[in-house]
Amino acid sequence: MTTPIFVVMAVFRPDAQHLEAQLASIAAQRDAAPHLVAVIADAVSGTLVTETADRVGLPVSLVPSDEELDAVRAFEAGLLDVVDRAQTMDEEPLIALSDQDDIWHADRLSRGISALRDKHLQLVHSDARLVAGDGTTEIAPSMFRFERRKRKPGLRGLLYRNNITGMTLLMRLRVAQLAVPFPPQSGVHFYHDLWLGLIAAATGGIGYIDAPLVDYRQHGKNAIGAVDRQAGWLRGKPAGDKRRLPDKMWLRREAAAYALARYLAQSTHNRIVDAVADGNLPVGIAHLRPLRPYLRRTFGAGVHLLDAARLAATGHLALARIATGFWITSVGRTVWTLREALGPGRSLAIERFDERLFSLSPGQRPRAPQSVKPPKISPHNHEGQIDPRKSPRWSPDLTAPEPAFVVLVPTLNPSEIFAGIVTALDFGLGLAERGARVRFVATDLPVSSNAASRSFVAKRLSAAARAAGAGDRISIHCGVQSTTIPAHPGDVFLATAWWSAHLAETLIRRNGLDQSRFFYLIQDYEPNFYAWGMEYADAVASYGFDFEPIFNTTLLRDYFAERGWDFANPSALAFQPSIDVARYARSPRTGGGTPRRLALYGRPEVARNMYGTAVEALARFVRARDLGPDDIQLVSIGLPHAPLKMPNGLLLESLGKLPWEDYPGYLAGCDLGLSLMYSPHPSHPPIEMAASGMRVVTNTFGPKDLSRLSPAILSAEPEARALAAALETAWDMPPVTQAEREFDLGTLGVPKERAIELLAAKILPLLHKDAA
Repeated sequence: MTTPIFVVMAVFRPDAQHLEAQLASIAAQRDAAPHLVAVIADAVSGTLVTETADRVGLPVSLVPSDEELDAVRAFEAGLLDVVDRAQTMDEEPLIALSDQDDIWHADRLSRGISALRDKHLQLVHSDARLVAGDGTTEIAPSMFRFERRKRKPGLRGLLYRNNITGMTLLMRLRVAQLAVPFPPQSGVHFYHDLWLGLIAAATGGIGYIDAPLVDYRQHGKNAIGAVDRQAGWLRGKPAGDKRRLPDKMWLRREAAAYALARYLAQSTHNRIVDAVADGNLPVGIAHLRPLRPYLRRTFGAGVHLLDAARLAATGHLALARIATGFWITSVGRTVWTLREALGPGRSLAIERFDERLFSLSPGQRPRAPQSVKPPKISPHNHEGQIDPRKSPRWSPDLTAPEPAFVVLVPTLNPSEIFAGIVTALDFGLGLAERGARVRFVATDLPVSSNAASRSFVAKRLSAAARAAGAGDRISIHCGVQSTTIPAHPGDVFLATAWWSAHLAETLIRRNGLDQSRFFYLIQDYEPNFYAWGMEYADAVASYGFDFEPIFNTTLLRDYFAERGWDFANPSALAFQPSIDVARYARSPRTGGGTPRRLALYGRPEVARNMYGTAVEALARFVRARDLGPDDIQLVSIGLPHAPLKMPNGLLLESLGKLPWEDYPGYLAGCDLGLSLMYSPHPSHPPIEMAASGMRVVTNTFGPKDLSRLSPAILSAEPEARALAAALETAWDMPPVTQAEREFDLGTLGVPKERAIELLAAKILPLLHKDAA
């Protein structure tokens, strides 16, 4: 009897000829009967896949998607589908992964099946032949040799560098059962084949078939592509980088790689431990010892140094360099921890001990010992007293071939991007869709992974825009670590915060750029973020530059007008919040049970979110209604914080920042919301909560009253008693209707797409005036 085999493929805007060649090669497998599970990651290619599979005689099942999926989420969806199918099967299937445009050799599956006769192995993979886009011209006979891969790296070695190419693997069902759902990530920092390899290595082992069983088609649209790993191996820098010694950027790259390895190691450990505890994995099978260096809180760096020595001794110099980088990062982590503990922690501990000591006798503390000689004070550089955010840390290289729309944002790291930055990104992407070259520059925080940042940004482009080449007009730049950034005298700037307005003004004036005016995306009255002082004054000063404003809502424009700023006139562009109300409104409701769930937008570190006021209002509400754990569950989303004991035995648990893709579904399972913002800017969470079907309480501020949008929103004065009373009102109200969820943001400004069109009408002529 033939072993059932599911072949999971992620399909994303495939080349029809390449797809047919690949499906034909799968259908022609010897001694195997594969069944294709095609995840339609582009949400549109289902018919093409079905017709092509029928034509080559390959059984196929589709996993549809309502939205575009990246490769990791697509394969996760496919594996979840297979795991579900396997529950009703008499025999456990094997699972293979496939790309949409490679070509399998006829014995790809049969040799994998033979290798898995070793009952200890959970996954096998092979070498691949590297071919050009035509599918026949050979680039390299062995991908392993081309990329200098280690054939059997072991569990810890996979975390130095993954040697498994997903489209060559064949695995047992148990690997998929343990692996899904994948650990969450912001953007794409790790791929599915690495995670599957870690699970397989930790639960039995991985086998390697030393033969190319797939022709890997190398072209311009590969998700990763084959890379000559020797280039720049010594310092971990790209080929062509002339810097000789490791620098801060090198250290940040090594730290990012180590952080990912530590994250995956801990995720693997926890997933296996949970599986054993749940009875899904027999005791004694797991092999987690190699992960110990990543699990220890402080020590463990020595293992990485020993690994580096062993790898170097066996000729794997590039891997030795990576292991050395992990050792340096791990040592740095320990040193930093000890420095913090022996710094402020030491002083506090000494103070406490002396306080108790002198309380014994004589009952009073002496003055601190005075120095015989006055301390010598060295002169400081005056630049240390100036806010570094106001001055560019890079020099513009004015040799770019054409002008660009330059978007200055604090960060481009996916995990650090919040709604305000997303809005700025969308304006830049909208200009790219309309033909402009766009440079995104991170001004405050170094870019941890250019690939992850670019993936996050490009994913926000529409499918039509990507097909039209908009992604090729976008570039990502680090304004923190880069010494130069490409520029053109005709560049047009978009400032997105008061300090980036100073940056834009300085860059224009210092370099004599053609466009003396910049555009200023104003999303709040930023002087109010600070006490009276330097930052308050600098934020106010930014409104005196020569710019054209773009206001986030008419409410904010009206607030500026009330304060006498002439640029906040009725003709100034104001747009609706960057919220896809329909995305939240169409999420099926899962709340309404007992206990009811109340979600607080909790960000203790952000003063304008009034965390303390919100907690006081919650406590008053809980006491007034005498609510206990059987009545209500309290959760906090936003920024992580310690759990809080609330009245009547309740606990306010913090979930921190939820993954963007999971956020609507979670809100749809909540019944009430409390989200405060002491600012004229209409923050997003109250609107998102209401669209998700929650009764949400928020505060008023000046002209801001969000209750005008929907009866699902209750506005109250920004003080605890009024907010608690509003929560009581919300508690007694009936469930939110679908009509109340589907509200219009038109009163807050023009739609964002219309705002982009109006902005493009002004900017594109400036960028293309020389060509005209």
